[in-house]
Amino acid sequence: MRIPTTGLTIVTSHQVVHASAVILTMRTDIDRVTVADFVSGQATSVGITLVLAFAVALVILRIGLRPLGRMADTADAVASGARGQRLPVHGEHTEADRLAVAVNNAFDAQARAENQIRDFAADASHELRTPLATISGWLDLYNQGGLTGPEDLGRALERVDGEVGRMRLLVEELSLLARLDAGRPLDSQRVDLQRLATAVVQDAQVVAPERVIDLDAPHPAYVSGDQPRLQQVLNNLVGNAIQHTPPGTAIDVTVQAAASTVRIQVADHGPGIPAEDLSRVFDRFWRADASRSRAHGGSGLGLAIVQAIVHAHHGTVRVASTPGSGTTVTVVLPCYDRTVTPARPDGS
Repeated sequence: MRIPTTGLTIVTSHQVVHASAVILTMRTDIDRVTVADFVSGQATSVGITLVLAFAVALVILRIGLRPLGRMADTADAVASGARGQRLPVHGEHTEADRLAVAVNNAFDAQARAENQIRDFAADASHELRTPLATISGWLDLYNQGGLTGPEDLGRALERVDGEVGRMRLLVEELSLLARLDAGRPLDSQRVDLQRLATAVVQDAQVVAPERVIDLDAPHPAYVSGDQPRLQQVLNNLVGNAIQHTPPGTAIDVTVQAAASTVRIQVADHGPGIPAEDLSRVFDRFWRADASRSRAHGGSGLGLAIVQAIVHAHHGTVRVASTPGSGTTVTVVLPCYDRTVTPARPDGS
């Protein structure tokens, strides 16, 4: 940079200089070294910071993923057969705890399903074993020459035919439950539950003429559904009330239509069901009184079939009971909707 300096005199030990201007200069090599040192320092600092951050992140990840590792080990143990083990939950309300609770719930649901399948298989085999044992016993008696007279042979054939009928009914009921569980479509048409209940009550009075069965169905009550299956619901409910109450116990059947639903109630005035048993009344093969049910030919599937059919018709069913005062089963079904096109049995 040149700066004019008129009249400037510079005196040295050797001479006197009259300067007309001053020129300022700067060493750029010093700046380059400074910048290079600065960049190098910053790069070193950034590198060290990244290394430390990576190390800290790795430690945090290892600590944070440690619960997931324990979960994986527990899941492997469960898959290997240790069905009783569950993922650890520390109660800290973290995402890992939420995941552990969800997986534990899934394991519990799987265990319940497996137990139900085992119980179902055991109960079904038990129900089939009883009539098979009876049939086998009569056949062995015949083969050993124990049935010589026509009366003995006729009695044996009557017993065998009865046990075959029990097995046929059980197989049909199991087949129906399997179809309903699979969600196969039912027939859908307009059904008058008033007429259906009237026919069921009339049939029940013929089968059990000593019973007083009152029907309260003053008006038509239309629903959309499968008429044979809905009739089976009413047959099972009235049949259960007859089978599981002492002779002479009155039974009340009510059919009431509301704005959007139809309610069916079957109430008896029998001994009722203990409170601890109410949660099991829809379980398959469960009986409050096994010996009495078998004496009347019951399989323990009546209410399970009722529940499955009602759910297939988008309805609800519940049981209320007071020991000593009787039991009431209430079924609620949607009313017939004229805007819905009835479905055919093939689902089309």
